[in-house]
Amino acid sequence: MTIQELLRKADSNWDSAEMLIHIGTELESRTRLPEARKILERALGLAPKEYPEAYAILAFTHFRDNASTAEKGEMSLIQGLEITDSDILKAWYVAFIDDPPARDYFIEYLSQHRDPRLRIILGHALLWQGMHDESQLVLSEAIKGLGPEYMEILPKELTVYCSSLVWLKGAKPDLDIEHTVIPILLALQARYPDVYMNYATEITAWQVMKDWNSVIKACTKTLALFPDEETTMLAMAIAFDKIGKQHHALHILGRAIGVKPSFARARMVSARILNSLGQKELANELMYEIPEVNPHYAVGIVQTAIWAYEHGDKQKALDFYRRGYAELKPFEKSQFESHPVMKQIAEEQKSTILLNVLQ
Repeated sequence: MTIQELLRKADSNWDSAEMLIHIGTELESRTRLPEARKILERALGLAPKEYPEAYAILAFTHFRDNASTAEKGEMSLIQGLEITDSDILKAWYVAFIDDPPARDYFIEYLSQHRDPRLRIILGHALLWQGMHDESQLVLSEAIKGLGPEYMEILPKELTVYCSSLVWLKGAKPDLDIEHTVIPILLALQARYPDVYMNYATEITAWQVMKDWNSVIKACTKTLALFPDEETTMLAMAIAFDKIGKQHHALHILGRAIGVKPSFARARMVSARILNSLGQKELANELMYEIPEVNPHYAVGIVQTAIWAYEHGDKQKALDFYRRGYAELKPFEKSQFESHPVMKQIAEEQKSTILLNVLQ
């Protein structure tokens, strides 16, 4: 199902909270965040107490949106907790609590619950807190709690379970996600063929295992069902690049940019490949368009500054640096702190200020 089909379906089901929550969740997973937010807000207006997890999805539309703020996301969660007092929502909230005593209180409270579906959410939330061992233990208990017939029941929380194990694989390389996660995801895809996240998680799993041919196969399957899914196109292009098929990668990246011109990551990967093939002018064109097609994406603007500096255009680098760096979120700034080119641009900035003062 395409994005436009989802939006039309929302319009024709504008008074069905259940349908709107399904559509809003799909749009959030496919990075159509303002659209998802509008639809989820409508759904929660229709049924503010019946679907507590929708508040968590609404929060993610703020957390992931460069044009929004984390504070708005947290307010969505708090509002949901006040209205529903849902333990499932409390489990989601654990992921975002900055205060350790409050976090530990919620974890202790939720640990008393034996509902395996809630414990899957708690295990996922612990990952956000960097508590890998604790997460693995909770998830292991949760899957056992579902019983031996869980592959027949296939509760939707298994999507979160699979995503969590794929995430854990980075910290715990011995995890065998090929034989634990992939079969569950294939079963979920068969049961819920219109839920994009089950396909996206499979793609991520093969990426984590660095099985690039399997990534391409999974992407091909996914695009047959979701033909305008640009994130899948990016994953496919990266896999093609990994196996040395750069022109295949560029073709897919061109499709992704055509679907979503503001897709900065696709532009960055395209520019890198084009530059390696000697097509420097086209590579520069793709990179220098990022601040215009996605003006709210500060990371993209700063990446463009780095690109400009590496390619000898210090003035452009300074212009993009001044425009983007101040808009970075604190965790984004920390990610750039150790970047050697960023340090050089910062020194250029200081030198420019000093020269202006001395003149």
